Amino acid sequence: MSHLTSLVRLLVLSSALVPVTALQAQAAAQPEQGEEAAEASGNEIIVTAQKIEQRAADVPITISAMRGERIQELGVTDLDELSNYVPGLNIQEQSANNPGVVIRGITSDSGSSQQGPRVTLYYNGVDISRSRGSYQAIYDLDRVEVIKGPQATLFGTASAVGAISLVSAPPRPGFSAEITGGYGNFDATLLSGYVNAGSDVLAGRIAFEWRTRDGYVENLAASQEEELYAQDNLGLRGSLRFMPTDRLTVDLIGTFDRQRNGGTPFISGTFATTNGPADPFGPAQLGGSPYSQAHLGDAQLGLDREVYDANLTAEYEFGDSWTFTTVNGYREFDSAEVFDADGGPAPFLEFAEIADGWQFSHEGRFSYVDPMWRAAFGWNFFTEKGRQNVPFSTEEGTFLQCLTSVATPRPLIPGIPCVAPDGSVSASQVTALVTGGAASAIPYTSTFENRGENQSYSVFADVTYIATPALELTAGARLLIE
Repeated sequence: MSHLTSLVRLLVLSSALVPVTALQAQAAAQPEQGEEAAEASGNEIIVTAQKIEQRAADVPITISAMRGERIQELGVTDLDELSNYVPGLNIQEQSANNPGVVIRGITSDSGSSQQGPRVTLYYNGVDISRSRGSYQAIYDLDRVEVIKGPQATLFGTASAVGAISLVSAPPRPGFSAEITGGYGNFDATLLSGYVNAGSDVLAGRIAFEWRTRDGYVENLAASQEEELYAQDNLGLRGSLRFMPTDRLTVDLIGTFDRQRNGGTPFISGTFATTNGPADPFGPAQLGGSPYSQAHLGDAQLGLDREVYDANLTAEYEFGDSWTFTTVNGYREFDSAEVFDADGGPAPFLEFAEIADGWQFSHEGRFSYVDPMWRAAFGWNFFTEKGRQNVPFSTEEGTFLQCLTSVATPRPLIPGIPCVAPDGSVSASQVTALVTGGAASAIPYTSTFENRGENQSYSVFADVTYIATPALELTAGARLLIE
């Protein structure tokens, strides 16, 4: 029988985001999918690490899985926070534009458009691993699976170290809704929730998350409008599930992610600020360069990033043991980040990174399950095109004086530091001294860029023979053409 419940929660967390309201309303004609899975599997998590649905405890590879409900209970709101709860996983989030994923101490976090990662990140079954396009807000999830160790047979050669799979919460029959708001220090605000409605045949779900926060590292530079590590993130997701029969399920998912974040605090332990001696744990003075706005694209430090993702998945059970699944995805990202790499007041090492790209993936696979055998075999096509553009800007006299002062015992002009003890840029006078006053500044710019295009075709098979309840034998193979 349909029912309506409401829940108001008030939690107080010291020096952190404080959830102030959470209103949940639910009216369901049938149990939710997660409840059915829990009853059928003894509260076990159902995963798809071997391309078929099975209990996490039955997967013959090293896997850590976490339900979306558990992620919400723990207050995990960013990819890097998963590291605290998954052994062997470390996600280093320098910014949303530059995450580094480490499994068992091995990683590759290059932003090159020509280099694939050694840890593959999947979103609803589609590879999203290019580092500048891989950051994904983790709200309203069904589960997270972390597969450790080489997985080239199941996931391709990019998964030389492991794979991480993010699966969003699917639409379910009935009506349910939830909204959560929070406020914390540094004017941190959170507004997230979802609305789910539908029947056994057609159901839809809209989920969102909006997070803002003032920067918690003070920037002493007068030219900058925001403190460092300021945050303004928005995530939107719309999902449709169509089940015309008990044997056919079609899911269509669209996702939008946006970041408008403040600069990354690369704080020097060498260059003083207007507050006094250098303190890598104190306020920074990162002002960018007065000569570089046209070349770097913005006078303000920070990240401007947008990601668009579309996914179409269909699953058809055409026999008691046989299932055909097709997973199709398109993803496009566009990001621009301006940062002050020298960590001090001098316009010494000023950079930006502009990355954009798109990718399309199609996979079709057959799976077979009976008491003695589990098997999956199929094909995959993947194509992508990307670009990484890194402009650099400096002032030549300042650059040479700072470089020789820091890297050698013999500065270009002895007695002139790069940055004075009061935080003023002494090196800015070098150009005028060297040129005899003919020039007060000589701006210098250059650009490094790489582009990548990739197409890959593969066929794969993975078979498990259940010899006894205590012994399983698994073999797999993949043929890949790039």
